[in-house]
Amino acid sequence: MDLSLDEASSAARELARAVLAGRPGRSAARAAAPLGHDPALWGELCAAGLPGLALTAEHGGGGAGLHAATVAAVELGRVLAPVPFAEHVAAARLLAAAAPGHPDLAAVVAGDLVATLAPRVRASAGELVPAGAVADVVLALVDGELTAARSAPPGAALPNQGDLPVADRDLRAGIVLGRGPAAVAAFERARREWLTLVAAWLAGLADGALDLATGWVKERVQFGVPIGSFQGVQHGLADLPGLVDGAALLAREAAWCQDTGRRSLTGAAGGELALMAALFAAEAARAAAGRAVQYHGGLGVAVEHDAQLFYRRASAYPPLTGAGRDLPRELGRRLVDDAGDMAGPAGDMEVPAGPSAGSLADDDPAGSGPHGTDSSDGDSPDGGEGFGHRPAVAAFAAEVRAFVADHLTDEIRDEMHRTGTVHVPALHRAMAARGWLAVSEETNERNGRPARDEGGGQEGVPAPGARAARDARELAALFRELEIADAPYHGMATTMIVAGVLERMAGPALREKALPKLLAGEGIAVLGYSEPGSGSDVAAARTRAEPVGDPPTAWRINGQKMWTTLAHEAAYCFLLARTATDVPKHRGLTMFLVPLDTPGITIQPIPTIADERPNVVFYDDVVVPDEYRIGDVNGGWAVMAVGLSLERGVMGGTAMIEPLVREAATWAARPDPDGHRPADDPAVLTALARARADAEVAFLLTGRAAYLSAVGESPAVAGTMAKLFASTAYQRAARELQDAAGPTGILHRSATGSVLAPPAGGYLERAARHAAAVTIQGGTTEIARNLVAEQRLGLPKTRGGTRSAAPRRDGPASQG
Repeated sequence: MDLSLDEASSAARELARAVLAGRPGRSAARAAAPLGHDPALWGELCAAGLPGLALTAEHGGGGAGLHAATVAAVELGRVLAPVPFAEHVAAARLLAAAAPGHPDLAAVVAGDLVATLAPRVRASAGELVPAGAVADVVLALVDGELTAARSAPPGAALPNQGDLPVADRDLRAGIVLGRGPAAVAAFERARREWLTLVAAWLAGLADGALDLATGWVKERVQFGVPIGSFQGVQHGLADLPGLVDGAALLAREAAWCQDTGRRSLTGAAGGELALMAALFAAEAARAAAGRAVQYHGGLGVAVEHDAQLFYRRASAYPPLTGAGRDLPRELGRRLVDDAGDMAGPAGDMEVPAGPSAGSLADDDPAGSGPHGTDSSDGDSPDGGEGFGHRPAVAAFAAEVRAFVADHLTDEIRDEMHRTGTVHVPALHRAMAARGWLAVSEETNERNGRPARDEGGGQEGVPAPGARAARDARELAALFRELEIADAPYHGMATTMIVAGVLERMAGPALREKALPKLLAGEGIAVLGYSEPGSGSDVAAARTRAEPVGDPPTAWRINGQKMWTTLAHEAAYCFLLARTATDVPKHRGLTMFLVPLDTPGITIQPIPTIADERPNVVFYDDVVVPDEYRIGDVNGGWAVMAVGLSLERGVMGGTAMIEPLVREAATWAARPDPDGHRPADDPAVLTALARARADAEVAFLLTGRAAYLSAVGESPAVAGTMAKLFASTAYQRAARELQDAAGPTGILHRSATGSVLAPPAGGYLERAARHAAAVTIQGGTTEIARNLVAEQRLGLPKTRGGTRSAAPRRDGPASQG
């Protein structure tokens, strides 16, 4: 993915910002109450050409497409701009597609006449029409006919919580623009575009509310310190950046897919993404606005303060879209109806283009299912790949997908879950033979650093032990394909990290001894960070390494490491040990690569509920030669930082919601012996829809980390945000789907004595157990929230002092 803005979208953003600069803050929103419309601001936006930006040039528009309008909508939402932008753009595009010769089209494109859609119609009347209080033209479906009704707007809104320009409208005088399935499809397409634009506006609202809240907690002093230094406040805000950024990315992706007629890389068509975007953005807006009110205290609910403006808009706008009830059910039904096609990941399959092509055809005929391999070249109309794969990444993802299909069986998965050993040596060696363990060296497209492909392997497949020219986007594709297939990748991930550190920081003897073995798949390396008394606080490690000889020729190690996943299968442990006690704790650590067959090592399993086996590893007078030391004595902290940088936020742990949705949708589609489907229960549909939207956002946040790495920017905070969001969303999805399944949701896959079978073959029960571990492994959510609060939001360090960027690796299944 290329998440940079194309020229048209960048121009749209700057145009919106330039107009809004003349009306700083939320002054326009406050002054426009109770109608919720500022004609002067609307006129300035029209003069800048924004209302017609998304229409083709032949219709007098800017020809920029829906994506550019979506980017502008984010800017408008950030300041609660009281203009009917989302409604007007969607309605204008519909009018141009359905009636290009309509006498009012030119005035609508220019914004001289305000247009809107009536999504709810009864007895030839539009009910609670968004922008109905100010619209001159209302487009609607009336008895299967697409109509456009022009009349003088009432100029007064129905009193409502958000001071939105909502009104009922009489549609009886509407002119028929089309009839039959094509007309219905055209209106439905316009509704989805409206949902996309509303989602973008709400994403902007969420960002504005977050800025308001963070600015306040940095300034507000209580007990002698800013309240933003209280951990409770920090953690209350730290989840929001993932929601805010995810909402904006999802709205952009939905618009891009509708513009290009392409599906997302997870298999969703543009119309389906519009449902997800509106659903997710509603949640993000409400969460951010709620926190803004809460942390302002009494001021937050005072009419004179702006926090309540965000709160009321975030509460009132989503119900107009159906986000609270109708949208999740609609999305859930689509997921269930297409469950038979959800057998694997999607490619860049094309679907018919949207209304900018001047057609009334449905843009989403195939629903939401995956569509096989990547079939396009990954290029968006402006020459970049946009939200698709570039050709090299698409080919690599297809290669991984085919490999997994050929090599991974249900029997292998069952054995992994039964034993908790998420590692298959033969499969690991087969992946190594393809060079996948050596994909950590990339060409950086901004700094031009060359990639390497040494060792004489076939083209695209380095010889065992060689380094491959893969960038972070290919790395992300690799681990996503493995994770959604439930393939064992933990040993692969830690081995790649350790191999990368060895290449950069180990001495020649250790590199020559260990690297070929690791990269050929003949052994794996695991991480030895956490201890009984230091999980997240890695720098507090007490395992001692004492020098043997002066100068040291060897080191004697004594201590204990916890949660070392796959230690019982590994050849080496990347072990952090204390070598000095008279310096600050993080300066007295040294890193070693310890062969796990060395005398004095004892490995014991730690059974967990997550179907994964971590271990406790005892080191009793373990002697390792000095050549197994990595980096300087007392320089282990810097070595560990290099290892963390190699993860780049993309090495698994963020795609687990996707297979959960796939399994749950398949289960929900199957009727029971009485002919009833679980999908007949709205609670099941709602849980499915929320999980699917969360899965898409987790994918996008991970893709952003990969994109940042590929263009030479640090992915550290973005990767932390992706993991934080994905793990907490997975917990919620597993819990809600298990609850929706009812009593049978607790049945294990081995339960055979009940009349009712375990839902999804026991997958829901297993997910509920596994979800308990994901907010612990790889760094707890609490530590992640500290990092996001300090590094993304710029909040002061927590009272009592916490370090802002300590490496972390703790908990079950954390490989260390």
